[in-house]
Amino acid sequence: MQLQTFDSLLTTHPAFMLYFYNDTCGVCTVLWPRVEALMKEKFPNIELIRVQAEESRELAGQLRMLSVPGMLLFLDGREYFRANGMIGMEELEGKIGRLYGLMFG
Repeated sequence: MQLQTFDSLLTTHPAFMLYFYNDTCGVCTVLWPRVEALMKEKFPNIELIRVQAEESRELAGQLRMLSVPGMLLFLDGREYFRANGMIGMEELEGKIGRLYGLMFG
């Protein structure tokens, strides 16, 4: 993903989450389908965008996303949640759920 694309997302999408991954990351491979299912089932108003970190080094650096898997949640153009490495699904659901309820109540 290019920086221009990211900047466009900030202004055109009220809610989105970036999921940074690498093809060689085992945790990324295991976590992705679980995160994808959670977002579709519980948080359908948040667009989930998968970003290959190696191909998007400039964006990853700009966002200080230095390890994978990494997730960044943006609401109304601002970062509200960040996670790096393995995160429990219950913890992820709880953190996003609180913010989701405030925005989409």
